[in-house]
Amino acid sequence: MVRYPNPPLADINPADLADRAGTAQAFGISESAVKKWAMLGLIEALPIPGGPHLYHLPTVAKAELHTWQRGADRPARGGRRPGWRPGQAAA
Repeated sequence: MVRYPNPPLADINPADLADRAGTAQAFGISESAVKKWAMLGLIEALPIPGGPHLYHLPTVAKAELHTWQRGADRPARGGRRPGWRPGQAAA
């Protein structure tokens, strides 16, 4: 079961879709992170038979927040050093 499922296709705005590279760029992560989140069941690609893997960006934002809250080691956020809080500059 996907932790952050996509909304129904009828409710998705095409402007909120991106391929794996566009999704990675939008959130400042690697394409392999997007692929890993899909493999772990955090997110899912839209069911487009024979089409590219497209991701719903607002749904991916929820997964990104999930990983951030669990201390994702991201240089832009300073990683998991003790005492770090959102909004602090990276060391």
